[in-house]
Amino acid sequence: MANFRYKILKKDGTVEEGVANAANRGEATRRLNEQGSRVLSLNEEAESKKGREARNAQQGGGEKAIQSKGKRPLAPSENRLSSKQLVQFTEELSDLLSAGVQLDIALHSISRRSESPAIARVATSCYERVRDGVPLATALRFSSSSFNDLYCNLVSAGEVSGALGDILKRQVRYLTTLADLKGKLATALIYPAFLVISGAGVLAMFVFFLIPKLRRLVESTGSDLPPVARLLLEGGDFFKAHWMGMLIAILLLIAVVVVLFQREANKYWWDRVKLKIPLFGKLLSTRFNVQFVETMSNLLENGLPLVRALELVETTSSNRHIRHQIAEMRGRVAEGALLNRCMEKAKIFESGLVDMVRIGEDTGRLAPSMAKAGDRLDREFGRAIERIASVIQPAIILVMSVVVGMMAYMMISVIYETISVLRNR
Repeated sequence: MANFRYKILKKDGTVEEGVANAANRGEATRRLNEQGSRVLSLNEEAESKKGREARNAQQGGGEKAIQSKGKRPLAPSENRLSSKQLVQFTEELSDLLSAGVQLDIALHSISRRSESPAIARVATSCYERVRDGVPLATALRFSSSSFNDLYCNLVSAGEVSGALGDILKRQVRYLTTLADLKGKLATALIYPAFLVISGAGVLAMFVFFLIPKLRRLVESTGSDLPPVARLLLEGGDFFKAHWMGMLIAILLLIAVVVVLFQREANKYWWDRVKLKIPLFGKLLSTRFNVQFVETMSNLLENGLPLVRALELVETTSSNRHIRHQIAEMRGRVAEGALLNRCMEKAKIFESGLVDMVRIGEDTGRLAPSMAKAGDRLDREFGRAIERIASVIQPAIILVMSVVVGMMAYMMISVIYETISVLRNR
């Protein structure tokens, strides 16, 4: 028998710590789960672990010796999943959980029948850890670096609320939408990128080859180049003479920016500025509002206290400014303030959402009201993505058309003025 120090989340949302005596980790996990609690951590005490290792060593086959015969466990960075594989894994797991399959059985099923070796490795790693009593969110973190903090925190909230399948389904929609947006952006940038490369090539040929030949021709007649041609030629000469210094300056600027953004204050400033960027700031804000109401409604419907639900929702956002505002909201709610008043003061929520929360608190049906608001915001989020995708390509093409048009005008002007000078001579 061994002693296992545990930390569990009870049905009422409180966290309890203690020591359980069991033959192995699996038995300790089953005993705690039978009490209706969610195991947050389970670690064997050093003294009992040392005694077990001594017994195994006396038997001639310690645990380390057994592990040394097997393959080395892969690091999370080696179990990378592509965007498509991440969506596939999440979708399969959500479908199995929604069908009533237990978590460990669902992971084991994915590991056996998945056609993708990467998904099979991740599912196997998660299955082994979950079987030993580790929460799924923790297992995902240690299994692959493809699961970012937002993903794992949402999974953790789903585990606590008992709505893991629903949260994973919403995560599938979010990942699919994000992948579609990236695909549309890539498609929209193909033609503008071709224009940029072509324009840069024509400009380089004009500055480094055509103008120098025109200069020799014009100077042979005793005249000077037109002002536009001289400006372009001087710019080309400056670039050829100082290109190494310009490259070093650009690299130094990048290094300075990277160093500055290592400071937490600068990261916080940038997270706040991102929410004010035209189009994209609105998109980020709407996505957070959707994520907030969907997660909160699930947590509240599964019986978690409001303060505990806010604490979990706080960890689901990667934006530091948003996390700070939710933390302040949580403190005010813990002191007895109404949630809708706190949301209004935070100034990161849409007015329609605040009104729905106010109605939910007045009628005592906060969770259903937030669920309805989440459905409406989700539709608005989809429409916002479509609007941005439809605007990006024409906007970039318009900008590049102006740039290329200006270049063509300069070229024609230089050639025309040069010919005029030669005719007058």
